[in-house]
Amino acid sequence: MKIAAIASVFLLILGVRVFLYYQNQPHFSEGEDVDLKIKLNSGPKISSNRQVISANLGLKHLLIITSFLPQYHYQDNLKISGRLRSKVLKNDKEMFILYYPKIEKTNPNILLKLTTEIRQKFIDLFSRTLPKNYSSLLLGITFGIKEKMTDNFLNNLRITGVLHVIAASGMNVTLFGGFITAVFGFFLKRQLALFLSIFGILFYVFLAGFEPSIIRAAIMGILVFSSQILGRQRLSSYGLILAGYFMILLSPDTIFDIGFQLSFVATAGLLYIRPVFYSSKRIKRILDTSLVGEDIATTISAQAATLPILFANFGIYSIWSIMVNTLVLWTVPMLMIIGAVGGTLGLFSDFAGKIFIFVSFPLLFYFEKIVNLFSGLGGIVAIGNLSWQVIAGYYLLLISLIYARRTHKK
Repeated sequence: MKIAAIASVFLLILGVRVFLYYQNQPHFSEGEDVDLKIKLNSGPKISSNRQVISANLGLKHLLIITSFLPQYHYQDNLKISGRLRSKVLKNDKEMFILYYPKIEKTNPNILLKLTTEIRQKFIDLFSRTLPKNYSSLLLGITFGIKEKMTDNFLNNLRITGVLHVIAASGMNVTLFGGFITAVFGFFLKRQLALFLSIFGILFYVFLAGFEPSIIRAAIMGILVFSSQILGRQRLSSYGLILAGYFMILLSPDTIFDIGFQLSFVATAGLLYIRPVFYSSKRIKRILDTSLVGEDIATTISAQAATLPILFANFGIYSIWSIMVNTLVLWTVPMLMIIGAVGGTLGLFSDFAGKIFIFVSFPLLFYFEKIVNLFSGLGGIVAIGNLSWQVIAGYYLLLISLIYARRTHKK
């Protein structure tokens, strides 16, 4: 009863916060002149003659189209003046566009300016070392930096269900931490290895430039490893819920962010679904003796948890997705390590950084060939808009199956 009462108070506070937040959001209209101050939470998409900046304007999405020069970067603070134009999308949602507005860059935070400069050095170093698709893929896997790659390869990543690997999601950070733990585990006690993996994740957050999606993923990844250090699964569950709660409390828009949804739900999948595979001695023996057993368990757990979100936002699912993820996920933590170490070396020695980054070439080549091979096999399941009732029903069924399995085990 005491836990239920505390949970009710927390939910009430969150409900009031969300209500007041959306009640006080300004409303904009077609043709309105606006003066805005925004911080870039992701770099602009750059083409041959222009930049496209994404932002939020009240409750609607905003695109800012401006000239190629001067170039703007992640974490820049911008003061923007212009006239709004509205556009209705295929899903009947309205968005606003500012065409070539007046833009002034304001003084940035010193720490954020430093991380922005570091990120730009990473981009320059990787692009000078690897082919376009490979450098973009490695930047995305390692730091969540979304550099332009060919439309064909980007579409293949989407078709095969591995687009999440370039988003620095909760799964990526967990795989990264797990790889560090496995390496340190060879010569250190497991508790100490887990502790060092948390410092590895924090260092990774700094290198990645404190991007909101990476901070969220890191918090959730650290929760998983902290619970393992303390040997308490329930602590991790409470921590995940509290982390999600306070993220939404600070910024209610977070709940509609696809990156947050995928990070939160994928981490929950690793916490609740993955142990089901190891509850059977026979299945556990098969997974432990297989080279890709752990990747299969991780992939199925994360995909089972995120399937409705993927359908609702992308409308397609590949029957080969689990197979492709199983074949390529083992490369992700190694690529993240190579990218992070190579990028760090490149800050001090361009030559040393290039040499180390080039070690990733065989892994990236393998990754690309697997994705391109399976993207041409068809097997795409397309689905229309999912109603909230279908999504709620799916998760209720999934929760029931997990609960039934755990009860049966006891």
